[in-house]
Amino acid sequence: MRATEEEKQEIRLYVEDQARETVVHLEKVASEMVGPARHDIWDVHCEDSRWWVVTNATKLYSQQDFKSRDVVLTFHVGLMIRMTYLQEREVPFTPEAADLLPGSWRRWEQAFTAYDGGDEAEDFQAVGVRLRECLVSFVGETSSDDLVPDGKERPKNADFRSWSDLLANRLAEGASAAKLRSYLKKIAVETWEYVNWLTHAKNAVRIDAEIGLKAVEHLLVIFTEARLRLGQAATRCDECGSYMVVAGICSHCDWEDPNYQPPERRPVSEEEMARRLATPCTPSSDISTFMSPHDA
Repeated sequence: MRATEEEKQEIRLYVEDQARETVVHLEKVASEMVGPARHDIWDVHCEDSRWWVVTNATKLYSQQDFKSRDVVLTFHVGLMIRMTYLQEREVPFTPEAADLLPGSWRRWEQAFTAYDGGDEAEDFQAVGVRLRECLVSFVGETSSDDLVPDGKERPKNADFRSWSDLLANRLAEGASAAKLRSYLKKIAVETWEYVNWLTHAKNAVRIDAEIGLKAVEHLLVIFTEARLRLGQAATRCDECGSYMVVAGICSHCDWEDPNYQPPERRPVSEEEMARRLATPCTPSSDISTFMSPHDA
């Protein structure tokens, strides 16, 4: 099959990087649409080995393990589907952000496990039970007496709707955050009602449980984002309104913030400097250069 020089070069560099051998011959031998994705199959010869390379996403497979290009394509498509599926069950957050609600995310993963192994209506109802526990855990991790206005009665510990309402008021205070506050309250109510419905739905099917998982995931994500937003008050330039204020100086108009205080530098002790200099050069794989502690 025809292939451009750019395609050949891309495959050559990929194989030489992965196989640690020099490519002596390569040829595109097939190209096939599987669902919405096109996969090209390359026959690649190295000095001491021979490989299949399948694209989208690009992977290489030893021809000792896969004798047929049809077999390797079938395996590759199955692998890509499984990788996509496994990615869907991962917590959609950095570890630092996920640590804000560790118990909630742990119970969400337990709900996903129940969904993953379920086949019958009662299995999908069990997903609803797990998701309800997740939302109650969310309340336990976010509720605080500080959220309760003076003169108001403190809600019960497991009162998700009341606590989520109070939390939304705190995370999105003021007129400028009215739309966010309203959105937080609405998704809290609708998610709670859907999860409770799923818990008692005797005719629940797999897609019902999947919707519940996505709804609770979305709620945890949005409330976490709102909390992160609350702690990230951006500095704006008094002259042009730009957010690009770095070290107290606007990158657009050179305005200087009169209230800017540079961060204090922690002095480095002689013992710590000696420890750093014990291994003075650290390779950087990204740009293939070396840096010493004095360059940091």
